[in-house]
Amino acid sequence: MGVEVFDYLNNYLRVECCKKSYLAGGVMAGSVATLAILWVSLQTMGLLGHSHSINTHKLPESLQNYLASYTDVLSGLPTNYGSEAIVDTGRFQNRRFPRIDGATLNNSIAFAQTLIDRMSTLENNIANAGIELEARSPAEKQFWNSYPSTDAFERSIDAIIATKASSYLVQQNCRRFGLDKNDCARYISTLGLRGTPLGESCAAVHNMECDETFKYRSIDGTCNNLENPSWGSAMTAYTRVLFSQYFDGIQEPRRIGQTKKPLPSARLVSAALSTANDQSDASRTLAVMEWSQFIAHDIAHTPVRKMVSNGKPISCCQPDGDTLSPRHIHPDCSPISVPDHDPIYGKHYVRCMNYVRSLPVLRSECTFGPVEQMNQASHFLDGSTIYGSTSKKSRELRTFEGGHLRVDMQNNHAYLPRGDTEEMSQCGENCYNSGDDRVNIDPQLAVIHTIWHREHNRVADKLAMLNPDWSDETLYQEARRIVIAEIQHITFKEWLPIVLGRRYSRAIDLTVGNSYSRNYNSDDEPAVSNEAATAALRFLNSLMQGNLILPDNSRQQNRTLQLAEHFFNPRVIESEEIFDGLLRGLATQTSQKMDISLIPDMTSKLYTSNGNDLGFDAVSLDIERGRDHGLPGYNYYRRYCGLPVAKTFDDFLDYIPVEMLRKLRTIYSHPNDVDLVVGGMAERPADDSMVGPTFRCLIYEQFSRSRRTDRFFYDSATQPYPFTPEQLAQLRSVTLARIFCDNSDDITHMQRNVFLKPQAGNELRRCTDFEAIPSVDLFAWAERAKAYR
Repeated sequence: MGVEVFDYLNNYLRVECCKKSYLAGGVMAGSVATLAILWVSLQTMGLLGHSHSINTHKLPESLQNYLASYTDVLSGLPTNYGSEAIVDTGRFQNRRFPRIDGATLNNSIAFAQTLIDRMSTLENNIANAGIELEARSPAEKQFWNSYPSTDAFERSIDAIIATKASSYLVQQNCRRFGLDKNDCARYISTLGLRGTPLGESCAAVHNMECDETFKYRSIDGTCNNLENPSWGSAMTAYTRVLFSQYFDGIQEPRRIGQTKKPLPSARLVSAALSTANDQSDASRTLAVMEWSQFIAHDIAHTPVRKMVSNGKPISCCQPDGDTLSPRHIHPDCSPISVPDHDPIYGKHYVRCMNYVRSLPVLRSECTFGPVEQMNQASHFLDGSTIYGSTSKKSRELRTFEGGHLRVDMQNNHAYLPRGDTEEMSQCGENCYNSGDDRVNIDPQLAVIHTIWHREHNRVADKLAMLNPDWSDETLYQEARRIVIAEIQHITFKEWLPIVLGRRYSRAIDLTVGNSYSRNYNSDDEPAVSNEAATAALRFLNSLMQGNLILPDNSRQQNRTLQLAEHFFNPRVIESEEIFDGLLRGLATQTSQKMDISLIPDMTSKLYTSNGNDLGFDAVSLDIERGRDHGLPGYNYYRRYCGLPVAKTFDDFLDYIPVEMLRKLRTIYSHPNDVDLVVGGMAERPADDSMVGPTFRCLIYEQFSRSRRTDRFFYDSATQPYPFTPEQLAQLRSVTLARIFCDNSDDITHMQRNVFLKPQAGNELRRCTDFEAIPSVDLFAWAERAKAYR
C-alpha cells in the first residue's frame, strides 16, 4: 500500500509542478496542502509507517522542497518535513536578499578569470622549485588512479571560473544582508549563467540532436533521456541527496565542526577507528567485494585536478612525507595531516599524506553556486568498464572485425590488450588497456575485467555463427547490448539482495518470466549521487582480504597472493594457475566483515610496490574526499533515511556499537561532525543486509533510481527495440557463476551463487551442468529462426 501511495504522490507532484507557473498561487497552495495533509494522514494511520520508525517512507524530497514555498499555508505540518536538499524561495520569505543583475554576474566572472590568469605564476614557481610527484610512488599511483582525461580537464576550466565567481558573489553581496554562508549559497545557485561568458559553453554541453529510434545506447550516455540529452552522460556532475555543506558555502572543504572547532584530521580518525581485527564474514565471498568495485567503477569515476596552466600533476607533500613550504602548496591541495604519534606513520616521520581535490564541472542547471564534482564515467550501469565512456576509448578497444574487442594472446589465452597510452605509465609495460583505466589497481579487478572482455568476444562469435550476414558494427552492438543486460541482471538479482538484504531488494527487484518493466521515468535525474559514489559504495574497502587464496578445482588451497605486493601489477594473472585461482578464490574465500576495521593493505600500504613499504590509507582518503565534496555529516543522512537525529553521541547507540561510540566521542566534538563515510561504516548491519541502515538507504536510493531513469535498462518496455520475450527469458537465466565458467581458463566446477561460499543448498556443480548453472541460449537472437517461426 505504502509503495503505491508513494508512487501516486510523486506522479501527482510532477503534474502539479508543471501547473505551478500557470495557476494562481492560492489554488496551487490549496492543492499542495491537500496533498501534504493526505501524506501525513497516511503516516498517522500507519499505512506508511510511523514517523519514528526506521522503516518509514519519508516524504519525497521533491515534495519536501516544493512544500517549502508554501510555509504559511502548511505551518501546521510537522517540523521534520522541512527541506534539506535544494534551494527554495520559502527560505527567503520575509528576508532581504541582494539584487544581483547581469552586470554584477559578468563582473564576477571577469574577476574569476583574472584569478585563473594569475595562477600560472604560482604554478611556474612550484614547478621550478622541483615540487612534483615521485615516479612510481604511492602518490603518483593515486594520481593515475584518478587520472583526468584531456576532455575532462578542459571541461573543468569553466567550472573553476564559475566557482571562483560564485565565491566573489557571496563575499560581495551576501554578508551585509545577514544571509549566512549556506543560505547565501542556496540563493547564488538560483542565478543562471545565461547571458554571461559561460552561458553558451554550458548550454552547448546540454544541447544535442538525438535519434529517438536508435536501437543502441550511446557510449558516453548522451541521448538516453530524450528530453534532457546530457543527463547521465560522462563528464557531467554528480547529483546530491542533500545540499552541500562547504566551509564557505561554495568551495572550501568542510573543516569546521558544529562547535566551531576544527574537524579532526582524517588520518587521526582512521588510526583511532580502523584497527585490523581480521574478522571474516560467515558466508559471503570476496565476489561481493569485487562486484561492488566493478559496478562502482562502472557508474562513477571521480578525477582529480591538475595544474591549470600546464596540466601537470599536483604534489601536496614532500616525497619523504614531510609537509611543503606554504609558498609551494597549490590552492587545489588538501593534504591530510598525519599526527606526530601516529601508530604506523609516526615512526617513519611521515607527517603529510597527499590529497588533491576532485575535478569540478559546471552545475547541470547551468547556474552559479557551490562547486560540483565531475563524474568522468557515464552515470548509467552500462558496461563502461568494458567499453569506455568516450568514443575515442571505445574505438581504441575494438578490432572492427567480427564485432570483437582487441585482445593480447598469451599461452593460448586471451587477455586484455596492453596499455599504450600515457595514463598506463604507472606500471610500465605491465598495464592493461580497458574501458576503465582503474583495471590495473589489483589482480582481482584485472581478472574481472578480463572475463567480461572474453564474454563480449564469446557472444560476438556465437552471434556471427547464428547470423553470418551481420556486419561488424551489428555484431559489436548486439554483443555489447547482451553483455550490459547480463551485468544489470547480475547486479539487481544476485548482488543487491546480498548487500541490501531480501526485504529492501524486493522493492527494486526485477520481474520474473517474460514480462517487461514499465517504470521508466524521464523526469528523474539519472546522475549518480555524490553520497553513493563518495561514501556509501566505499563500504567495499572493508570487505577486502590481504592474503588472497588461490584454490584448485577441488577448492583445495594451493598458494596465496599478497594484495599489498601487487598494486598496479595486473599481469601477474597471466598464468592459468593464478587466473583461475583468483576466480575460484573470489567464489570460495569469504570477505572481511563489513565494519570500519580495514586490513593493513588498505590502511597503510595502499598503492605501495612492496608489501614492506609504506603506502596510503584508503580510509583517510575517503574521509578527506567526503569533506572535499562538501558532504554533510552522518547525522544529517540519518535524518534523511528515517533514523532519529542524534542530539548526543548516546543517540547513535541504536546502530553503532558502544565501543565504537566511545571512540567517536573522543575524536569528534559533536554528533553533527561525524563524517558520513565514518558513521555509515561504523553502523551494525541492518536485518539481513551487509550494511547499516544509512548506507542501505543511500545504496537503495541510487540503484532504484539508476534503474527507473535508464531508458535502455534491459527489461524496459520503453526501449526503441525491446528484447523479445524469448531473449528476455534467456537473459534472466544468467548468473555470475556462468560467466566464471564460460570465460575462465579451465575451471570445471562452480556453485550457482558465487556471492555465497559453497555450502548446503549452494553446492559445487560441474560447469557443464546447464540445469544447475543455466546459460543464455543465444539462439533467441538468430534471425533465421525468427523467420521460420
